[in-house]
Amino acid sequence: MKKFALSFEMRYQYAYNYQLRSPPMDTANEKPDFNLDTDVKYPSDYAGQKLFVQASDWQNNAMLGWMHFPLGLYACGYKEAADGLLFAIEHRKVSLDSVIYPLVFLYRQGLELQLKLILPLARRLANKPAKADHDHRLMPLWAELRTLLNELTPHPDDKELPALEEIIQQLDEVDPQSFAFRYPATKKGEVSLPNIRHINVRHLGEVMDSAFMLMDGIHGELGAMDQYEEHGEW
Repeated sequence: MKKFALSFEMRYQYAYNYQLRSPPMDTANEKPDFNLDTDVKYPSDYAGQKLFVQASDWQNNAMLGWMHFPLGLYACGYKEAADGLLFAIEHRKVSLDSVIYPLVFLYRQGLELQLKLILPLARRLANKPAKADHDHRLMPLWAELRTLLNELTPHPDDKELPALEEIIQQLDEVDPQSFAFRYPATKKGEVSLPNIRHINVRHLGEVMDSAFMLMDGIHGELGAMDQYEEHGEW
């Protein structure tokens, strides 16, 4: 069977055209800016170089490993990355229909890590045994946390926890295993998101901001309780 092969020049023409698919926006005139830098770099320009390096432009050097318990930093990072994507969407720097998938994933991952950050603290305060949280499902994590919160800081008339639970439950129903916004099909070959056709990113961002704000408040409240138990002061 004769195989079709592109010429060397055609391969790199396709590679260059890839850059033209999502050109930067001229925000003043609200239209694509095709005045791209012609100094295109290919993988061969970086041959022999390490991927993860520290460079002289110090302001672009991220620092890793400086926290003993970095889970909170991870959780915050996913939320801030989602906020960054929303900013890029607002300024028309990215394609809305393509970045919606990483956007929702970032929100969901941040919320999952936030739950896994708070749960060990709540268990310790309630004198419950420690355990590893390897499950990706949100509702089992939330259900345990809410039970502990009702025991540690009961607020019978609180309307915020039920509202937060609605948000978490909706995310969990749509993406129970943190899979649906990473892959278009399940392991069984079924469509990952068969019942969703539109997502308003402004509304999504507002709702998720409220959820993360309350989660931060819960973490802070439990942290104050922990400090009081350890040191006898708030």
